[in-house]
Amino acid sequence: MMNPSASSIFLVQLVCFLVFLPIGQCSSQTPDYDICLYLLKYNGGSGIYSANRTRLADVMIDVVGFRATDALAKAIELLRKTPQDLSLTICRKQYTYIKLIGVPTVKRDAYMNHQAAKKLMHEIYDRVGEGCEYLFRAGKSPLTEFNLGVQKVAAIAEAIIGQLG
Repeated sequence: MMNPSASSIFLVQLVCFLVFLPIGQCSSQTPDYDICLYLLKYNGGSGIYSANRTRLADVMIDVVGFRATDALAKAIELLRKTPQDLSLTICRKQYTYIKLIGVPTVKRDAYMNHQAAKKLMHEIYDRVGEGCEYLFRAGKSPLTEFNLGVQKVAAIAEAIIGQLG
């Protein structure tokens, strides 16, 4: 039989293992562990440590939406200065799609159709990279920082969604 202090230590270790396992496992199985862990902690609130994978995916999908909203606002701001810029117009349309259709659809499908949600999150990643960043091949995109931010969190969200099913 274990002595009281050994059983207390074991119990604490077991609780820590069970509480931190989902966030640690999810984060370590994503493209960028440090960013994933930071974003989950920063955006998930205090309950994130005991969250299951579905909750972690939900948080990361929200982060993709937040980042896309910021990118959309920047594209609109830049278009006010150069309204004839076709590349910026296409980027604005891509981010509008991501914000209004892509993210809500991924959020809905993440609970029922994991593969469809994962595929759509990958499409969001592609729309930003190929559909927006690539348009500025003559020079650096004025949205590069925003595009890379959305791509990073979309890749992390895709990896977590992939763990759901």
